[in-house]
Amino acid sequence: MALLAAVFPAAFLTSSFLFGRTEFQTSISAYYWTLDLERNIFVGVLCAVGVFLLLYKGYTLLEDRVLDVAGICAVGVAFFPMDKSGDCAASGISLHGAFAVTFFACIFFICIFMSQHSLEDIANVRRRAAFRRAYRLCSGIMIGSIVLAVLSPALPEETIQMLCENGAIFGFEAIGVWAFSAFWYIKTRELDPVLSWIPLRRKRES
Repeated sequence: MALLAAVFPAAFLTSSFLFGRTEFQTSISAYYWTLDLERNIFVGVLCAVGVFLLLYKGYTLLEDRVLDVAGICAVGVAFFPMDKSGDCAASGISLHGAFAVTFFACIFFICIFMSQHSLEDIANVRRRAAFRRAYRLCSGIMIGSIVLAVLSPALPEETIQMLCENGAIFGFEAIGVWAFSAFWYIKTRELDPVLSWIPLRRKRES
């Protein structure tokens, strides 16, 4: 999940700026309406993340249920796309937006509250504190992206239009997705201390 989330925004940036396949879109969600490959990446990654979250067994029953909701929401974001008119046109509340906000809210809840259960099993106080700080940082970034998305309609119309046209929504979404990626990368290292912080490597035996 960490790898998929990390490459998710990067794939669309690569499509627009490296290969010139598509014009840069105002949000990640808008790439659904560009080309078949980009649409398939959008739907495929979200569905894969959704399935992984549904299969992942939480540390507690509550955590497991919240992750299930997050998985359903990830799939919902994929199958209920944003309005084709674009981000800069007022479209009101949508299922797409509701699924996206609920997804990040669930992961934020896991970061802040549920991660404490596994951290209690770490004997090393300094290591436990380091993971707690990392989770708070990830959750702060994710909830910040939600707050910005929710409060942005309260800005002056000219400001909203300017931010939208300059890719602010894409930026907020990308930061939130990368924070989600970082959370799962860190969580993997917490639950399996044998793993190296370098992906796909294990620590050398001491």
